[in-house]
Amino acid sequence: MTIVLAQPPTEPVEWPDEVWQPIMEGLSWLLWFAIITCIAALFVCGAMFVNQRKSTGTQVVEDATLARILICAAIIGSASGIAKAVLA
Repeated sequence: MTIVLAQPPTEPVEWPDEVWQPIMEGLSWLLWFAIITCIAALFVCGAMFVNQRKSTGTQVVEDATLARILICAAIIGSASGIAKAVLA
């Protein structure tokens, strides 16, 4: 005779609002921080591009590196905005 002591739940387990609310609020703050950081990165990298093009001195950062940072900031900022819309 076999006795089954535990079985997996037949329905998905839903967390109460006391658990979900702090998680969702933390994610919301994190997404806003990511969006603001990406916008700041776009401004800083754009300003460095302009500065390096106008000056004849040494480059602070290579143009290819700045381009990669700009592209990554745009992608992360877009993804953060999409995630913010999905979580709302």
